[in-house]
Amino acid sequence: MFEQIFHHAIMRRFLFGGLAILLLLSSSVGEAIPAYADESGASSTPRRETGVSRASALPLLPITASLPRPLDKPPLPFSEPLVGPLIKRAPMSDIENRTTAFIPTTEDLARLTPIEMPDEDRWIRVDLSEQVTIVYENGRAIRGFVISSGLPRTPTVQGVFRIRTKVRAQTMSGGSGAYYYYLPNVQWVQYFYSEYAFHGTYWHSDFGKPKSRGCINMTNADAKWLFDWAGPVWDGKTTWFRSTSSNPGTLVIVHE
Repeated sequence: MFEQIFHHAIMRRFLFGGLAILLLLSSSVGEAIPAYADESGASSTPRRETGVSRASALPLLPITASLPRPLDKPPLPFSEPLVGPLIKRAPMSDIENRTTAFIPTTEDLARLTPIEMPDEDRWIRVDLSEQVTIVYENGRAIRGFVISSGLPRTPTVQGVFRIRTKVRAQTMSGGSGAYYYYLPNVQWVQYFYSEYAFHGTYWHSDFGKPKSRGCINMTNADAKWLFDWAGPVWDGKTTWFRSTSSNPGTLVIVHE
């Protein structure tokens, strides 16, 4: 009787141990031999029914991340680009704040007509062929503006001048017939020769091509910047403010 009980116990242990080994081998085989598929979806290796679903099968081709990788740092030595004074942009519909200002680059200056550079700390250059005004300070071009000069029948005067009179705002009128104009509240006016002046413009946005009766049309914001920068230094109250020997006007060179 005792031998039969002992024999049954040995058989149960043997059966349970064999079942555990079979389960372990089944699990190992399922992990070691996954199903692979090519781009067409056809199986490229034999499949076994291991409990691994088709949806979890690993692709044969490498998986690439769809998110953008961070940009590599520039190689050393590295110098940041030259950044000039801040220029705040505004839509052209914003009459008071729009601007055409830019920081002149070597390429910009190379396109200008060669001229003899004056011996002045501050001066203004108007290149009619490029329709730009360039501002120089201490031998360096610090700012540029896209402008509109005189039309062919009313061209802008050329030569070497100085700003002689400043007017905060005024009404401009002239011409006759189809060429008559009446423009109230023209702002930041700086006369440099006779009736020729730099001034703000609110009646058009076609900067970069001739549009005026001879003056240098600028946006209001650009005209104000130039008004504040150039001499004579305005006293903030005089309507017709004229240059003097102690408060001279800034040199202006206008050329094709």
